[in-house]
Amino acid sequence: MSEKHQRKNTKNLEMRANMPLIARILALFALVGVVILIVIGFYLNYGREEFRMKGFKELQLSKDVVAEVNGYERLETEGDKKKYFIKADKATTFADEHQEMENIYLQVFDESGEKFDVVTARRAVYVPVKDGTKNFTAFFSGDINVDTRDALNIRTDQLTYTRENETVEAEEAIEFSRENISGKAFGATVKIKDKILELLKDVEIDVFGGSDEFAKIKSARLTAGRAVVNQAEEKAELFENVFISIILNGNSGELAQPSEITTDKATAHFTDRELKQIDLNGNVYVFQKPANGNSKWSKVWANRATAHINKEVKRLELFENVSIETTQNDSKPTKLRSNYALYEKDLDRFVLRDGVEIVTVEDDKAVKITGGEAIYEQSNFKIHLSENPEIVQGGNYVKGDNLTAELYANKKLKNVYAFGNGFLRQTTAERTTEISSDRLSASFNENQQLLTANSMGASNAVLIPTQAIDYTKVTMFAPNAMRLNFANGLLQQMNTEGRTSILLTVPDNRADAANKKVTADTVKTFFNPNGKDLTKAEAIGNAELYVEPLHASAENYRTTLTAPRFDCDFFESGNNARNCVAGTNAKVVRVPTVRAKSSGNQTLVAERLNAVFSQSTKNLEQIEATGNTKFTELDRSGTAEKIIFTESDKTVRLRGEPSVLDSRGRAKAVEIDWDTRADRSFLRGQVRTSYSSQGQTGGATPFGETKSPVFLTSDEAQFDHKAETGLYSGSARAWQGNNYVSADKLFLQQKEGKLSGERNVQSLLYDTTQTVSGKRSDVPVYVTAQKIFYSRENRHLRYEGGIDIRQGTDRITAGVANVYLKASNELSQAVVENNVVVTQPNRRATGDWAQFTADSETVVLRGNPAFVEDSESGSSQSAQITVNTRTKNVISDSKSATTNSGRIRSVYKVKKLE
Repeated sequence: MSEKHQRKNTKNLEMRANMPLIARILALFALVGVVILIVIGFYLNYGREEFRMKGFKELQLSKDVVAEVNGYERLETEGDKKKYFIKADKATTFADEHQEMENIYLQVFDESGEKFDVVTARRAVYVPVKDGTKNFTAFFSGDINVDTRDALNIRTDQLTYTRENETVEAEEAIEFSRENISGKAFGATVKIKDKILELLKDVEIDVFGGSDEFAKIKSARLTAGRAVVNQAEEKAELFENVFISIILNGNSGELAQPSEITTDKATAHFTDRELKQIDLNGNVYVFQKPANGNSKWSKVWANRATAHINKEVKRLELFENVSIETTQNDSKPTKLRSNYALYEKDLDRFVLRDGVEIVTVEDDKAVKITGGEAIYEQSNFKIHLSENPEIVQGGNYVKGDNLTAELYANKKLKNVYAFGNGFLRQTTAERTTEISSDRLSASFNENQQLLTANSMGASNAVLIPTQAIDYTKVTMFAPNAMRLNFANGLLQQMNTEGRTSILLTVPDNRADAANKKVTADTVKTFFNPNGKDLTKAEAIGNAELYVEPLHASAENYRTTLTAPRFDCDFFESGNNARNCVAGTNAKVVRVPTVRAKSSGNQTLVAERLNAVFSQSTKNLEQIEATGNTKFTELDRSGTAEKIIFTESDKTVRLRGEPSVLDSRGRAKAVEIDWDTRADRSFLRGQVRTSYSSQGQTGGATPFGETKSPVFLTSDEAQFDHKAETGLYSGSARAWQGNNYVSADKLFLQQKEGKLSGERNVQSLLYDTTQTVSGKRSDVPVYVTAQKIFYSRENRHLRYEGGIDIRQGTDRITAGVANVYLKASNELSQAVVENNVVVTQPNRRATGDWAQFTADSETVVLRGNPAFVEDSESGSSQSAQITVNTRTKNVISDSKSATTNSGRIRSVYKVKKLE
């Protein structure tokens, strides 16, 4: 390395080592320079305040001094009227006639020259207007104090006064006051002549209540982004983030409330310097705060509002999107919404209109109230509603033309009164209960459970099951009143006044399902403890029970039961009637839904009646009637001490001296069953029937008197009314006068005009003329057999099995007998067959076949051979023998209708001559 290069490196190292020292020296010089500049600036501005007004900086003022005056005073007049008066400790006049003054005092007079505004400041710049007028502009700085002729005081550090328009402009922080009103802002314009104060930024206005220590209002603070105070109109307009706080005097001794208000714009109105009204516009929020000893508070939101103040917010009128939260105790707040609201504090009342919504308590059983108009009396715990009002509380719903709601202290629903088209609905998991009337009321316990629901005038109540497949819908109407009682919110009892009807509408799930309707002067209904199931109903006064099948068929009847009173019991669930009991003078009328030739209206009357219903079909299952009962259908009727009708087999059972009557006759028995579906009757025990005449039997009995009654008795009997047949069993007997037919069983066929009987047949049916001892007389004919057949068509009687015919002393026995009668029922002819035996006193005849002719009193006997034996005359046998019962003559013939040849053998007894 060269020596020259080495020296250079050494110098660099030395310079680096001295760098901190060099930096300190440079810093010292810089500090000295700054101090010099400060001293120069201080010197240049010594003795003068800085004028920061924008208008002042724009002026081009002369710097040439023409005069300096200490103790300066100047009074400007116009004629004898004062214009302004200026006084200053020092006044410096410049070449352009502007003046700079120190410790200035300025009076500016009004047009009368009497009242004046006062401005004081440490410094001022007076700039005259060179237009021949007395106008000027003054710029003030330093401890500025302005007192206007209207008692407005302004304090600031920078201020511009323009005499031409009497305007004061401050561009920095100011303070102002006027009697009980004071405030501050950043920047202001005072239009003294117009009495307008414009506050430009960060406005605060305080309104004090005065010296009365018992005045409610202590002060009101109004803050905003800007404001305009119009002293002439006694109002203050506030803009941008307006906040108003009304602070009350704690010594007022009353339950007064401080208030806080926020809004986008507000106009405060004063009367005699007292804040009386505030108009609010845009995002209005009003908070009336709780105070010592008064826990009441309310919060209000709206687009617009007007607050009326009388030492506190007394009246608050709200417009558009109104929302209110309020409470008068420690309970949860009530929430109000509408498009218009008016709050009157002394009455503690909210008047709401247009889209009203009120939520008194917001929990699982919140009370929600809606309507077109509402008046909420908070301290009285009342809400008055109109224009389609509705109240919803849990599963409870109330509406009407007008509603009044009363609340508990915790704001939960206590009572509701509906006027005009009132409607109440309670909804549970199992059932919906509805009641409607022009006048309606409902009460609730503090758990928000229904206690009562009452209606006046024409009223309807409906119980609608949730599970319609299992439950019956209940609909009730009453013209005068209806009262519903609840326990723990569950329906327990329904009472009515006036002619009431209850309709039980059943599920349409069966062909024989039927609705029921109960009508009476008053009705009381009772429910199971679960509140969803009817357990009992009392229908009192001209009661009527109507059963209406859902489907028309020949099997289904419309049934109407009437009585002075019904007491109905219900199944454990389903609102389905189990039975209805009528105490006295009951009547049942059944009308077929589809008419059939053999069926008609059925009527049942009794002293007492019990209608029993099916749980599955909900239709009438059985009717039990007791006490002077009577059942009729078409021309048939039945009476008994007790009648039971069962729907399943359509059978009427008569017990207790029963009797059945129709246009043809009457029947009695110990028991009578009348099958109305099959049109059959069954009689048991001491059966007694009678037909009013032989014609009413259809001529089916072999009796001769057409107009005389016919009687039939037996142990049991069955009648087929369609086929017009009757089967008598057990000691059966039919008779007319002295004529009769008896057997173990008799079968009557009225349409065919036939009668048949079997086992132990006996009859006395006809008389024949017989000569006895030379005299002719009518002698009855008795017949016994095992079977009997009678036909009306040819008046033919046929006996079979063990025939035994007796007439007087004459007797015929055989296996079969065919008897033909005359129109008068007298014997015309009789033909007997099979082992025929004819016996008379001292005479006996036998054969295979015999024919008796009544008119000739002859018997034609055939056999193989026929045989006749006379104890006096002898005997005879041949193929055919004719015996004259009147003359006793016997004629034998070797031929007969069945035998062409034979022998005759006769044996004669010769009488000895005495």
